[in-house]
Amino acid sequence: MDYLLRPTVIDGDKLKDDYCVFHKDRCIGRIRRADERSWQGERWQWNVNPPLPIPSWCNGDAVSLDEAKSEFRAAWERFYASLTPEDIASWHRTEDLAKANASWRK
Repeated sequence: MDYLLRPTVIDGDKLKDDYCVFHKDRCIGRIRRADERSWQGERWQWNVNPPLPIPSWCNGDAVSLDEAKSEFRAAWERFYASLTPEDIASWHRTEDLAKANASWRK
């Protein structure tokens, strides 16, 4: 299953070592360097987060970006395989409504 990392942008600022993860043009999660945990050495935090109930195993941390991407992929594929067509339709509706509302407010 393919996915793409794009830099996270908040209020027009591109965050360093922080990525939104996309699958088929939909944001499915985030991977970021957890600098606040620097006392533990390099740590990368990852989480699967489409607008659906998310099991606890859909987030974690790793010692490198490559390890975080690998763990994210495994969790995403497991999570996605558990979704019903109704779950996916609900996710897409929720995300599409949020995008429509955001563009309306501009």
